[in-house]
Amino acid sequence: MSEESLQVIESWEVVGAGAEKLTEEAIAKVNEEVRQARQVAQQLIQDKAKNAEFAEFLTFLLWEISNDEIISALYDAFFITIDPKTNTTYLRKTMNTIVVIWLFYPFYVAEAEHFGVAKHFSSFLPETPLTIRKYMYYLGQLSTKYHDNIPVNQPRFIDLLVLIVREYLRNVEDFPVLSEDMGVEEQKMAIRKVLS
Repeated sequence: MSEESLQVIESWEVVGAGAEKLTEEAIAKVNEEVRQARQVAQQLIQDKAKNAEFAEFLTFLLWEISNDEIISALYDAFFITIDPKTNTTYLRKTMNTIVVIWLFYPFYVAEAEHFGVAKHFSSFLPETPLTIRKYMYYLGQLSTKYHDNIPVNQPRFIDLLVLIVREYLRNVEDFPVLSEDMGVEEQKMAIRKVLS
């Protein structure tokens, strides 16, 4: 055999060895990508199940809440956003479902268990009996964990909280004394004082 032929054969052996090494690296890379894809797929499945639980519970809440003022205040607080810099009003296409659910969770604990959403909030639930101050503390804890970084109009959110307190916490020990002579706005102001 000529020297030229031997050099060609040797160069093919080097290429073949490099290809074998490249193939092992490629296989390892593909295996890692498959593992990551499985993790992402599993997370998507878990997120879909979690979102389905939240959607079912939210549907229950919206059906269960009979106070039209609360429904209207929910819309005002979560679907209308005002840019504090430009004072421009925007309508949001979606709301933060988790935040709406945690507002009402303490009043529907058994139902939350049934729908499977309690596991997300139960560790934050204040000790019973529930008071306005315990409810506010609960909301404060959750607001650091469940938020969507979109500012909520604070006066509208406070109006919503006043309505929720008036509807669900009127029999608690720290509920302000409201006389029948007081108008709705005076009652709201008395509740706002407790909230602040």
